[in-house]
Amino acid sequence: MSDNDAKKFFEKALGYYKEEKFDLVEKNFEEALKLAPNRISVLENLASVYFKNKKFKKAKKTLEHLDHLGIENDKISELKFYILKNLHQFEELKNLLKQKNYFKTINKKIYVNSKLLYPVFFKNTDEIDNERLELFKNIEELKKEKNLHLSLEGEKIEPPIFNISYDQYENLEINNKIVEIFREIYPELNQKFEIKKENKKIKIGFISEFFSNHTIGKLFKGIIFNLDKDKFEPIVFHSEKTQQSSIFEEFFDSEKTLNIKNIILSKNFKKNINQINSENLDIVFFPDIGMSTEFYYLSFIRFAKIQITSWGHPITTANSSIDYYLSSKLLETKNSYKKFSETLILSDYLPMYFYKPKINNILSDKEISKKNIYFCSQNLIKVHHHFDEILGKILDKDKKAKIFFIKDKEEIISNKLNKRFKVNALIDINRIIFLDKMSVEDYINFCGSSSVLLDTLYFGAGNSFHESMFYGTPTVTMPTNNLKSRIVLGAYKQMQIDNPPIVNSINEYVDCAVELANYNENKILEKKKYFQKQADKYLFENKNFLKDINEILENTYKNKN
Repeated sequence: MSDNDAKKFFEKALGYYKEEKFDLVEKNFEEALKLAPNRISVLENLASVYFKNKKFKKAKKTLEHLDHLGIENDKISELKFYILKNLHQFEELKNLLKQKNYFKTINKKIYVNSKLLYPVFFKNTDEIDNERLELFKNIEELKKEKNLHLSLEGEKIEPPIFNISYDQYENLEINNKIVEIFREIYPELNQKFEIKKENKKIKIGFISEFFSNHTIGKLFKGIIFNLDKDKFEPIVFHSEKTQQSSIFEEFFDSEKTLNIKNIILSKNFKKNINQINSENLDIVFFPDIGMSTEFYYLSFIRFAKIQITSWGHPITTANSSIDYYLSSKLLETKNSYKKFSETLILSDYLPMYFYKPKINNILSDKEISKKNIYFCSQNLIKVHHHFDEILGKILDKDKKAKIFFIKDKEEIISNKLNKRFKVNALIDINRIIFLDKMSVEDYINFCGSSSVLLDTLYFGAGNSFHESMFYGTPTVTMPTNNLKSRIVLGAYKQMQIDNPPIVNSINEYVDCAVELANYNENKILEKKKYFQKQADKYLFENKNFLKDINEILENTYKNKN
């Protein structure tokens, strides 16, 4: 075997790259590397394709080989930044950024990105406070910089608005700063379109990357599908992710059955805004803002006289392009308006029309009356370090307890959380079990076979709670004054639950959870059947809300005009 053989594999890889067959690209670069283990071009390209295929550890190891060879260039520097970011290795990343003259080797985009870094995982409150202060400081530094203008074409800077949501703090002030700096960095965000004349019907565009099997698709498709078509003309703007989900057919069948136009947006910002604007919308509705980088920037543009967001991501946008925030009287406090830049629109009901899940293999009464099984089904980045104390106290108080989580898609998050549990709670880690990702049906059935569900602190359950109510397994919740922690509270109010498991302190939380998990089998079953009955009556497919949302949207539009 020779260099010529390595070259053949290299060229084959490039050919497959043009065809976007990235698994074959990876395979052929690996073969080339076996024959030419120190070939710089092979190593660079292999690291890039590992990154593209989301094999971040392999990408990092490949770059370490280049480091060993003493190779550093703009491409490698940029790739190194993104790999460490995706591996959540923020300490290593920050040390890298502090290296002398490092920024001289990278572009403006990476420089700005580095200033807006914000981790998703923290060991303690001091870490959170320090990171928030640093973010404030970095934004102020960016404001003083000249000539930082970037383009929204190609890869966009990931806004920190998503990551900063998962702690105990309010985010109006910091989100306002983030909006300001992005309007400065990306001049395209400040362009204005002429608001055209009204349509015969109220033309309303729903815009989200997550009209798929995602929480957003489940929470909001019922609203879209059940708008009064005599008054409204809905259009749904998707991403390509919708096409990759089972909900795809539901949405696109709605074009024929419900007269709902569907448009797939690309990653080309200019093309997208022109396409949205061409529809001459009266109302724009963003169910979520902040979870998708691409769609976050779309929310900066004024497409219609009325622009609304809602609790798909339950924090204020702090963006003047968004006029209203749809929430509920069941969720907000008397001072909530102070926490939003948007004007609050409050429904009498939870702002969603949630279809009851369909389950093929329904559990028996015996299977749903088990004791001592605690399940926290929330995304692991929601597990605040204050929650560690709750886990430790539950395991200490209930010697038979087992507490279950679902592994994060990124192994490093699960591992970091496990390590933190050991330090913060001094708990028997063998009684905390991380489950592999599962199907929706298996997830709902696991909720059903659990004795009690544990809501995370500060940022709690939404979709997961509603799915769990298929069997009625109680969720213990400790709401604060922030919307992101009050969804379960609002659901219990709507369900009209007597003596719901709502607590005000960590000790109350522990006592309540342990009590529910240690009921005898008959009482566990009785409790679940009661919650299930109330959910069927008041939570799933709430027709009262449909009447409410149609009136809210119509009145908001009329009042604005």
